[in-house]
Amino acid sequence: MNNPRQYIATLDGWRSIAIATVLLCHGLTLTSPTTRWERLLNPIVLNLGQQGVSLFFAISGYLITTLLLNEYRANGAVSLKGFYTRRVFRILPPAYAYLTVIAILSAFGAITLRSGELASCVLVYNNYWPGRSWFTQHFWSLSMEEHFYMLWPLLAFLGPKRVRWAAVAGIALTILWRPFGLHAFSLNVAELQRTDMRLDAFLFACLLALLVHDNERLQRRLGTPWFFGSVVVVLAAGYGFDLRHPMQLTKLAFQSFMLPLVVVPTGFMPFSRISRLLEAAPFRWLGRISYSVYLWQQLILRGAGADSGSAMLSLALRLPVILALASASYYFIERPSMRKGRQLSSRQALIH
Repeated sequence: MNNPRQYIATLDGWRSIAIATVLLCHGLTLTSPTTRWERLLNPIVLNLGQQGVSLFFAISGYLITTLLLNEYRANGAVSLKGFYTRRVFRILPPAYAYLTVIAILSAFGAITLRSGELASCVLVYNNYWPGRSWFTQHFWSLSMEEHFYMLWPLLAFLGPKRVRWAAVAGIALTILWRPFGLHAFSLNVAELQRTDMRLDAFLFACLLALLVHDNERLQRRLGTPWFFGSVVVVLAAGYGFDLRHPMQLTKLAFQSFMLPLVVVPTGFMPFSRISRLLEAAPFRWLGRISYSVYLWQQLILRGAGADSGSAMLSLALRLPVILALASASYYFIERPSMRKGRQLSSRQALIH
């Protein structure tokens, strides 16, 4: 627990589930479903993708807060310079590699990019940029994550106890602002892809991390099969209700609250079946490369088939290509750059 970069194995398993839902969404969602089966399947698959991205946000909120708390406990302070160095080397090199490839493809006429969209990705304001092609649309969530990484660590100056109230205030303000911002403040972009509309997706997980950190009694209560099972049932019921009665704003608040309650307890029940499953080698591997998978799937999954059968076949044929590209990105770009970021942040700590 004294290592500020402590590894939480179950989170890789959850990342694998999150990226799997995104792949299913992008690979199987049909633009013009014709049969009854396709009309039934389409909203389910589409909602899975949305939940997968929300799951990534919950993982980020919990993990980043836990790492900051561990560092605060070990050193009595948080090195913002070290934190931002690690984040820059973790996030930007793989993303810029992907952007370089699509820029080259665009230059040779293989794909078409719109004016300004590459800059919106490089400078992390893609979710506020209206002109995006398919090839950079997924950078909305990466931009949102970067905004969270920029803002949340600054609250370390408040200390672990007072920052809880900052999280509560951020959640309340986001939920109150969302209906107003949706109808009265248009920026000609997808409203629910804006950072100001979705901060609660991170902050509920941040708040839970603050509450459970060093609280062994609460960890034991959360880390029970009955609690985990109850939360899964409630989440599934809410998901089913949403498919029948779409309530987007209510759904977002519900997801933001419930997803951390699913993710976090598995870290406190290491000998349970669900935790052992999440920590199985295939899940951990896919979770480790999930960021690179998320980047590269957008280039390969360019439109599903005309029907569900051809879409499934197309996804099955393209999946090995996605995994090969993501593996190359992870082992040759992402992992070396993370190692470099850790080395630089360690040197900074020694100097100070």
